[in-house]
Amino acid sequence: MDKLFWNGLTDLGARVDNVQIFIIALMGVCFIACNAVLIYFMLKYRRKTDNDVTSTVSGNQLLEIVWTVIPAVIMLFVFWYGVTVWGDLRTPPENAMTINVTGVQWAWRFEYPDGRIEAEDLYVPKGEAIRLNMISSDVLHSFFIPAFRVKEDVVPSQYTQLWFQAEKEGSFDIFCTEYCGDNHSFMLGKVHVLGPEAWDRWVRRVPDPNSIPLTPVQRGEKLFSKWGCAGCHSIDGSPNIGPTFKSLMGRAESMSDGQNIIVDENYIMESINQPDRQIVAGYPKGQMPAFEGQLSQQDITDIIDYIKSVE
Repeated sequence: MDKLFWNGLTDLGARVDNVQIFIIALMGVCFIACNAVLIYFMLKYRRKTDNDVTSTVSGNQLLEIVWTVIPAVIMLFVFWYGVTVWGDLRTPPENAMTINVTGVQWAWRFEYPDGRIEAEDLYVPKGEAIRLNMISSDVLHSFFIPAFRVKEDVVPSQYTQLWFQAEKEGSFDIFCTEYCGDNHSFMLGKVHVLGPEAWDRWVRRVPDPNSIPLTPVQRGEKLFSKWGCAGCHSIDGSPNIGPTFKSLMGRAESMSDGQNIIVDENYIMESINQPDRQIVAGYPKGQMPAFEGQLSQQDITDIIDYIKSVE
């Protein structure tokens, strides 16, 4: 379970929590005070006998001013406190590392300053300010890291941003909090906050020496999940936006241009890199993004091996 801000995940997250805690505490004090006064007057001025006469109540200008001015001052303080924290949330440091984020049904794409592209999971160094420059390629999404207390809508044709600086290593959940289609609930990810050594290994693409090697099929299955392929391609034969992967290798397919082909490794590689070049009849064009330049040749080979295993 993710640790909370009492353990210092981010400074801004702690300040967001403090604003909320202050408001809740203030509400609690007001609730107790108002009810205490109410009970006091109920007891003090209750009718003790049937002959008691209710006292005449006259106005008190000083009291009116006091209970108007004090709440107004408290309200202005809460406003100032909240706006100050909100302003800091909206203003990343000038030296922040910028990572471009694209929301697509139903996955996240992260592009780093060196051109590397990752899907599903975001990797960041501990103690460095990170600015996310975000846009959607299709519908409205919302990028939310609850452990960091940051959330921002990701919309088509307009860039939005958020930033954070993680102070502790670990892995933290990413959610899409704007309904974006059938598989909205599967649009998940992780933020991995890495220490200096782990970050250096990740940048240099050096495997963790403690990790257990995966088989090509296992690597392909992981890539299938990581890049959101399940959003368009089933593995059980059920219809979807794209053709099913069940028994795909060696299958005869009719193309939209009238050709008939037998699915092989070259066809799958071409479909991954340039999906609109040959479209299976009955499926729309332009639905699948091109992965050319985003996946290594080894990644493509692993995906092909996984597809071969889906029978």
